Amino acid sequence: MIGGLRRCRDHTLILAYALLLLLATGDASALVADAGADQSVLSDTPVVLDGSDSTGNNLTYEWSENGSVLSTQISFSRKFSIGTHEIILTVSDGNTSSDTVFVHVLNRPPVADAGADQVVSPGTSVRLDAYRSTDPDGRIASYLWEEGGVELRDVKSFRETFDSGRHEITLTVTDDLGATDSDTVVIVVNRPPVADAGEDMSVSEGMLVHFDASNSSDPDGDSLSYLWKEDGGSILNSAQSFDVREFSCGAHRILLEVTDTYGATATDYVVIDVVPLTQEPPIANAGDDQTVLVGTSVTLNASGSTDPDGRIVKYEWLEANDTINESATFERLFPRGVHHVTLIVTDDSGASDSDNVMITVRTSMVMPEADAGGDCEALEGSEILLDASGSGGENVTYQWLVNGTTLSENASFGHVFDPGTYTVTLVVSDEYGCSDTDLINITIVASGTAGSGHRMPETPGNGGGGGGLGYLSIFAAALALVALAIGATAFMRKRQSDVPVGRLHPEPKPDRPKQKPPRQKSSKSKPAKPAKPAKSAKQKGSGGPGGSDDQAGASERGAAPVSPASPVPPKAKAEVTVKVLDAASRTPVPGAIVHAGANTRKTDDSGTVTFEFESGKECTIMTNGIPNLYDGATASVAGNTATILLPSLVHPDQEQDARLRVIRQSFENRYREVAGYDRCIPGFYRSVAQRLIDYVRGIAASHFVRGENTPKEVMDQLIEVIAVVCMELSEIMTSKRSVDLYAACASGSGSAPVCVASQIGYDLLSDLIGDPSGFASKKDSEVQQLLSLIDNEITLRTRDMNVLPVTGVWSIAKDILSEQSDGELGNAIRILVAGILLKYAKEMYENPEIVKRMKQGIL
Repeated sequence: MIGGLRRCRDHTLILAYALLLLLATGDASALVADAGADQSVLSDTPVVLDGSDSTGNNLTYEWSENGSVLSTQISFSRKFSIGTHEIILTVSDGNTSSDTVFVHVLNRPPVADAGADQVVSPGTSVRLDAYRSTDPDGRIASYLWEEGGVELRDVKSFRETFDSGRHEITLTVTDDLGATDSDTVVIVVNRPPVADAGEDMSVSEGMLVHFDASNSSDPDGDSLSYLWKEDGGSILNSAQSFDVREFSCGAHRILLEVTDTYGATATDYVVIDVVPLTQEPPIANAGDDQTVLVGTSVTLNASGSTDPDGRIVKYEWLEANDTINESATFERLFPRGVHHVTLIVTDDSGASDSDNVMITVRTSMVMPEADAGGDCEALEGSEILLDASGSGGENVTYQWLVNGTTLSENASFGHVFDPGTYTVTLVVSDEYGCSDTDLINITIVASGTAGSGHRMPETPGNGGGGGGLGYLSIFAAALALVALAIGATAFMRKRQSDVPVGRLHPEPKPDRPKQKPPRQKSSKSKPAKPAKPAKSAKQKGSGGPGGSDDQAGASERGAAPVSPASPVPPKAKAEVTVKVLDAASRTPVPGAIVHAGANTRKTDDSGTVTFEFESGKECTIMTNGIPNLYDGATASVAGNTATILLPSLVHPDQEQDARLRVIRQSFENRYREVAGYDRCIPGFYRSVAQRLIDYVRGIAASHFVRGENTPKEVMDQLIEVIAVVCMELSEIMTSKRSVDLYAACASGSGSAPVCVASQIGYDLLSDLIGDPSGFASKKDSEVQQLLSLIDNEITLRTRDMNVLPVTGVWSIAKDILSEQSDGELGNAIRILVAGILLKYAKEMYENPEIVKRMKQGIL
């Protein structure tokens, strides 16, 4: 019995042990894959996939997506593209188990940047540019600018002129996956305030002086701050109004400066003249106005100034509020032009007085002299030629008026008047403010009406005349006058035998006074100017006074014949051709006014003008140049030709020069960031920027002689476009993709040869300046076509190279062409610069060093 129990116990223990062993073996061999929890991340974020929670012995791992193995590690990290990725983990120990994890990669939205807020003055063209907007994981597909929900533009950048006031502009950018972002920029078009310091005052010493700026205003309604200070002294007050009693005797010039909310300022002056209670102010006398030639020293004399009850202790001469001298008498050399000089005298009591004198500095003393020609009578429908070529003066302008209405500003022109009588006034003015007038009468007779100079109805016996002399009577009277003239000539020749015979020129007229008061010439009809006689045998002695005809007439009257005297031969004339050229380029300068004595001519399109001089006589010719383009110059004429070389006045002004320096220095700083890798492609970008800057500096006066835009207008707009190009070019040059390319191609810390862009020619600039609208309409289609051709060529070449294209310069040109411009000149300049950039984009793919680097670096 006991033995049976023991056997039963042993069997039970064996069974339990076997069961435990079976259970243990079953747990160790269970195979379960665990890929972890699903994940959602932003683009460009590494995702860690970990299969360590899978169970089984001696496992192998395989991570796959769409049949492609991603990894065979238990865990790994990877960046996935935007979208949902289904990742399968398969674990194996002879058997397999799988698990799926979903990775959701979310698109990062773009970042809109509308630029900094701006405060501008009215009429300013505001540039709105979204170039700082970015998309971290793609590209920005569209731009939208709106104000108050109303679309302004759908381009990356543009220019706009806004009305006065505050403008909130919203920029919305959309990336290639439809994500958007917005930014707002505030544009304030601020009109400056108006300062009003009140009327000038003269007060007695010790009186309270009240200052009041309440009439100052701001057109935009902005609040104003005030600042009062004595000219050249300390601040008096910062209130709108205040009182002062402490002024000493004398003139006090008080400045009021008002400032609005946005910092715009305006100034006004008020003069307080404080005099003693019983004191009389001095009397300033600056002398008479003076007119002198250039290079003549002017003496200004205040000795005529007096003080009734004391003495003058201070003299101050000012021009444009700048003190030029503090002596009673002094000499000064003024430049050409009209100068308004103010004399301020102060007496020993502090009282003061002022007087003005005008100094006119001329290049000649040839005053304007108007000659409108003779009175005219014509039939209805006739064109009347009005000609002021007989007028004189230096650099004069013309104005023809009828009843205060301008007919023309040309020296001569034709005009058809309606029937009636007209008094036409010619006003000839020079650049110094001097002028002269002349009047002529124009009578227009309606068709069919009898009048002077027209055929009259015929009457019996005289062939016409209508109460006046008929043609036969007029002819008879003319014959009588001719006979009388011949007799008078013979008589005078006999009585005045000491007078040289054969004189062909009248006695010279006395010189006109250097200055004359404006004159009103008589409105009575003038006799028409006689036609000049044709040059005939008279000048050879056969028919002139003392010639054979004259002797015959004298013989017929019984007078003794007069022996012929040797006529005075006219002095020979020589035609002189004057060429006016640009001093640097030697190109013709059309439209330059050239003076030769009293004669003035304007050069034609070939820069040429012709004068007549006495043969063999040396004379000096001069030109004052062309305002804002050329300085004046002179030349001597000894032969038949002369050349005047005009120095150019066109160059960047101080502000433009500073802007160009900033653009260049900014680019140089970015260039140094990458020059240590490889200098070939960065060097090309650098030379493109430098060529554009040099292009502005090389603009000359010769480019503007046929245009209406000023050099400043052209340079300002050109610099603005070049600044944007250089900024975007520097961004491309230093981008990560470009740096990777430089690093891949590096040949020893920047020791590679520098690749250089070609020079820019000025062939198109003169056409652009001469006609911006015509240039744009002609060149726009050409540049757009070139843009497409170069795009296709770059694509084809890079496909053959099996590399990604480098399109930085090309893309900048495309952006420039897509921008809206606020004027014809700006549009033409963008087309010009875009064409230059496309030329450089083509050069990049024709440069063997650049092509070699692209093949090495971008696969």
